[in-house]
Amino acid sequence: MKAVRLLPVLLALTASLPAAVVWAGVGEGQELYDAYCQLCHGGLGEGLTMGKPLTDSSARNLADQELIAVITNGRSGTGMAAWGSSLSETEILDVAGYIRVLQGGTGLSGIDSASVASNDPEVLAGEQLFNGEAACATCHSYREQGGSVGPALDGITSRLDNDGLLQALSEPSASIVDGYQAKIVVQQDGTEIRGRYRNDSDLAVQIQSADGRRWVTYFKARVASVSDAEESLMPATFNGLDAAQQQSLLAFLKSL
Repeated sequence: MKAVRLLPVLLALTASLPAAVVWAGVGEGQELYDAYCQLCHGGLGEGLTMGKPLTDSSARNLADQELIAVITNGRSGTGMAAWGSSLSETEILDVAGYIRVLQGGTGLSGIDSASVASNDPEVLAGEQLFNGEAACATCHSYREQGGSVGPALDGITSRLDNDGLLQALSEPSASIVDGYQAKIVVQQDGTEIRGRYRNDSDLAVQIQSADGRRWVTYFKARVASVSDAEESLMPATFNGLDAAQQQSLLAFLKSL
């Protein structure tokens, strides 16, 4: 069954609903979905080789704002692209609403405007920098996506004022968040492993892999040494950005 055949049914379904219930344009959402999404996710969201199903329990269980965030920002470490720079905020809402219909719903049930991605050009530029050239998303997460080597950055301005945020970016070793300190393991052949650690005991220490996906156990009797790292794992990438890039990145972080 082709996805396009669903449109008359979907329009008839949504026509009887109060305007406040359906936030996104289902018809517009289907057109956008067919143009950009079905190649990877299938015409009915069934999933294909290049993209996961959009009708399984994990996709259904995403809150509306989480679904919008995935479409807007993509997902680090997967093939899911970020559409925030290609589609408008309204178009993203339309696509998200149509995905809800594919899941058997009636569209987006309600969106907190504060949770929707910003359409400020400077914020969008900072987000693109965060996920791209600056590679911040390799280690840090926001809106439940990104890496886990560094702290999640949602609500960062509730924890750091402007000066504190600037220092965290330009002097990352000045103050390291508890739980994100690093250790250095030197193996018998001289190979050095440096990473975030946990479960440090007399027998062993676990070091997080560089991609953040697993923890590796090193037995202290089998390595040359284990020591505390004085420097943060975070590089001072911010200092290598030009002034406009720095302002964009700051604007994005302040928007979280």
